[in-house]
Amino acid sequence: MKKRFAIKIAYLGQNYHGFQRQKEGIQTVEGTILETLLQQKIIDNIRSARYSAAGRTDQGVNALGQVIAFDAVRDKFCLEELNANLPDDIFAWGISQVPSIFNARRDAILRIYRYFCRYKNENIGLLTEALKRLKGTHDFKKLCKKPDPLPSGYQKSTVLTLETAKVTHHKRNAVLEFEFASRSFLWYQVRKMVSLVLQIGAEDLSMNIIDELLDPEIPLLPGGIKPAPPEGLVLYDVLYEPNVSFQKIQKKTLVALPLERRLDSYTALLSVITAMKKNIL
Repeated sequence: MKKRFAIKIAYLGQNYHGFQRQKEGIQTVEGTILETLLQQKIIDNIRSARYSAAGRTDQGVNALGQVIAFDAVRDKFCLEELNANLPDDIFAWGISQVPSIFNARRDAILRIYRYFCRYKNENIGLLTEALKRLKGTHDFKKLCKKPDPLPSGYQKSTVLTLETAKVTHHKRNAVLEFEFASRSFLWYQVRKMVSLVLQIGAEDLSMNIIDELLDPEIPLLPGGIKPAPPEGLVLYDVLYEPNVSFQKIQKKTLVALPLERRLDSYTALLSVITAMKKNIL
């Protein structure tokens, strides 16, 4: 009998057309991972592996705690082997042997997203109050985007419970860190909520707009709420029942070195942009 595994995946989404695999020739995170699993003969084919994934992130969105699950044709394999054959912007960092019925999407009990952006003197009190009003059970249909075109028979409730909605102001590096937690999210929901809250914090929108947006009987504003940019969004974690626990990767240098190189590169780029702004503006 094949053993079933769940793997924690982190990735930087800038070079991919989202997470979900698409038609041949379009590079996605999931497509890259599946190709590697097949090449390394960890799975024989996607269908027989009963592959599943916890979430689908859009183009440019990142993840720290994405989870995939599959039936392996090999009894043993290590994350180091998988990482050695993945691009340096995708990392497998946790593994758990799970029951044969485990499904990474259906069995998730909580999904946590975080969004990072530069602090631009928004009113922290207004940000906090706006997030407080979003927390709880609401109809978020005016703070999401429906698939276009709609799949045949598409039905998805837009009434969800937002368990967590909070912001942390990191004063030292002038960054805002938003956190949202729910069992499930709608397409673009987190990015639209961030955009809404930031506009309220900048006093470009009134706090009362939240009541209007959460009332399904009030017509949507022309143009609606535009989503915040994707690059600040991270699928931070996906939680399961306590019997699913992940063992972290042993040889962390395979993950640490590529991250350090990217951090060096982005730090240098930040310095260049800062110098340009200082001298031009």
